[in-house]
Amino acid sequence: MTTETCRECAAIVKEDTGRWLILDQSKEEGFEWMFLCIECVRDWRKRGLEREGLTDQEVLLQVDKEYPKP
Repeated sequence: MTTETCRECAAIVKEDTGRWLILDQSKEEGFEWMFLCIECVRDWRKRGLEREGLTDQEVLLQVDKEYPKP
């Protein structure tokens, strides 16, 4: 099983328990990728939903639906 290091919190996790995200694309170098563990992905999504004005309950339900804990 392949492991990766989360770019946000530096946790070493199994690759299938995280997400690869595209940060940028350039014609010369292709895509710029970063790996995040599922907890950091969930934290990023929570912050985004909170900025949209959802209640704590709505945020938790949405994050659990989109990114269930392994």
